[in-house]
Amino acid sequence: MGKPATKDGYDDRVTENCERVLVTLLSRLGPWKESVFLIGGLAPRYLVPDRPPAVPAHAGTGDIDIVVELQMLADTDAYRTLEDNIKVLGFKRAENEHGEKQSWRWRADTGIGIPAILELLADDPKASGGKVQPLPVEGNVSALNIPHASMVFDHHRTKEIRAELVGGNGIAIETLRYADLVSFTCLKAFAFEHRRERKDAHDLVYCIEYGPGGIDAAAQEFRTALGGKHDDVIEEALAVLRTRFTDDDQTEGYLKDGPVAVSKFELGEREDAETREVRALRQRNVSELVGQMLGASG
Repeated sequence: MGKPATKDGYDDRVTENCERVLVTLLSRLGPWKESVFLIGGLAPRYLVPDRPPAVPAHAGTGDIDIVVELQMLADTDAYRTLEDNIKVLGFKRAENEHGEKQSWRWRADTGIGIPAILELLADDPKASGGKVQPLPVEGNVSALNIPHASMVFDHHRTKEIRAELVGGNGIAIETLRYADLVSFTCLKAFAFEHRRERKDAHDLVYCIEYGPGGIDAAAQEFRTALGGKHDDVIEEALAVLRTRFTDDDQTEGYLKDGPVAVSKFELGEREDAETREVRALRQRNVSELVGQMLGASG
């Protein structure tokens, strides 16, 4: 199922509950918690530490997207620990748009009518053609193959997060490993290229725009990363941003699908003259911002 098309479709209470579910899951994984890395729409909560009014509010998320190391799926004890705790937390298999249950996507009731979704992801270089596809795993829990997702193992940050455990079992503190700006931006760029979800464009632009140090700090992270082992993947992601967000010989960047996706997600789809003008200004701002970051990244 697709994500809400505008920011109004998200609820801060669901985002808070996603953090609670994540902390609860980490608290139960023992040493295997070090094999779990957060990517996706919950990561901006940690990549942008400032909160309103210092920065505009991020849309939030209803998803908990975690990349697991393949050895965790292969190791019997680790797999059972993961499987058992998904069930203990009350998750049920989520369904796709055809009503088919998925073994890599799980949903839990948040108590406010909007579910929290746990997605288990992995990067298997042996997967057919490097496609996005469920990995064959014996058991009830699988993972979706996401090409290049393993870059988060080298490009991540850590942070202690504190939340009330699901079930009213007290407040716990856990160390979270989450995508740094480079891996987050790259994976979001590939996601936008793959499925054209407006939320993906909003997420990556938000973190570039409002992360500590702004565009200059973002560009410095990319310059440093381009000298490392994932430079080919990073170059590929930057090329996606260039194609989807910035000027070329035929089209001004603000008219491209990236800036339009951000503006419609953030400002809605009303077609009155005032809204169209505000959206056009935001589109120009987004295209310029991405262009500046790309130019400064080398």
